[in-house]
Amino acid sequence: MQLAKSRGALLGTTIARDGEGMWPVGISLSPSGDGFEVCGRGTSLQVYIFSSDHGYLVSVPTYNRSGYVPADCSAGDIMEYVDLGNEVDSATLAAAIRWIVKAGLAQGIPEVALG
Repeated sequence: MQLAKSRGALLGTTIARDGEGMWPVGISLSPSGDGFEVCGRGTSLQVYIFSSDHGYLVSVPTYNRSGYVPADCSAGDIMEYVDLGNEVDSATLAAAIRWIVKAGLAQGIPEVALG
């Protein structure tokens, strides 16, 4: 993934929703430059997302979790497939993933030659 933005710079914002309200979500390039920082409603998550034949592989080192989700994922998908137990964090992450996918910023998983 090549981004012209500087590390830590806000790439964009979106809105997350749950049954009780909605809140802004900020998506920035992570300090390392190879992932994203997602912030919203008291949550700050380091996130890596890769496109694959099985959907999008999402890694959340903040919680030591990962899993495959569809491009139009919901908080329920995040809770089930990535195993985040907090609905607010899950809704925040789902909104960010939808934005990242729509913006075309998800990386492809590199091919590894074996043998």
